[in-house]
Amino acid sequence: MYEYEYEFVFVLDGISLDDHDAVRSLSENLGALVSTFHGVPRMSVSGEGKSAVAAAFAVVKRAYELVPSMRIVRLDRDMVGVSDIAELTGRTRQNVTQWVHGQRHDGVPFPRPETVVGRSLAWLWPEVNEWLRGLDLDDGLNWPTRDEMTEIDWGLRNFRAIRLNLVLHSDGADVRRIARHLAEHARTNPEFIRYLLVNPQVCDAGGKYTVFVCSPRNEAVEVFRRLDSFPHPVVLATVSGKRIHAFVMEGDEDEGGETTELVPGMTVRDWLGMIALSPGRGFTVARRGGTAGAATIAARSPMDLVGA
Repeated sequence: MYEYEYEFVFVLDGISLDDHDAVRSLSENLGALVSTFHGVPRMSVSGEGKSAVAAAFAVVKRAYELVPSMRIVRLDRDMVGVSDIAELTGRTRQNVTQWVHGQRHDGVPFPRPETVVGRSLAWLWPEVNEWLRGLDLDDGLNWPTRDEMTEIDWGLRNFRAIRLNLVLHSDGADVRRIARHLAEHARTNPEFIRYLLVNPQVCDAGGKYTVFVCSPRNEAVEVFRRLDSFPHPVVLATVSGKRIHAFVMEGDEDEGGETTELVPGMTVRDWLGMIALSPGRGFTVARRGGTAGAATIAARSPMDLVGA
């Protein structure tokens, strides 16, 4: 998939134009322009990614590496009125008013106004810009859509809140590779961040989200016993091809439910196959002495992540 360049204007906190080293670092290493608007610091910057969301969090990650003390609060909503649109397009206010009322460019309605400033209507510039693209009057730049802005703002609120406790079942290359990708997803992937936030039961005593990483070739019985040793539910993560598979592994409270015993020789890949066939089923293992094991673990909240 191709990567595209997107434009962003972020609202900042914890930085000012007097922070010369920070402003210079963002400019030289990220190509960002830090400015203020009515006393509020903002950062205008471009970023590349497969989507606007991916590009935004790549920028955010790099900005935090450069200036850890700064906080990126949200995206700035660039609002424009009739006069602004006329100036940006080189057309008259009358032309723009005709667009707004549907008297020109038939068949493609002008975007709905976002708000009213004083007595004048105001629109979200990215939506107007996209509409102008049909007239070849846009600014030639890619801006995040309304939905993408919402997703980026949601991710920004939790971007620095996610801390992982990555537990590796083995030191294999594939296990270490999965762990690296999970650490990256926890910093930049809103979908994975949301997945962890809605499963707080996997947090350890220190507030870190516990993720147990294993290879699909690992022995299922040994992985089960490691999972059973945790005092709380954990996320089990493994890989298949280019996809990371994640499940919340927790004790099965349904004593009357059906269970399946994992036996020696089964791999984690075999276990995942059984989970796919019987979602929600509890699993157990025999004790080392051969008697049936008391613990039952079920896989909940399945999730696939592309990029392994």
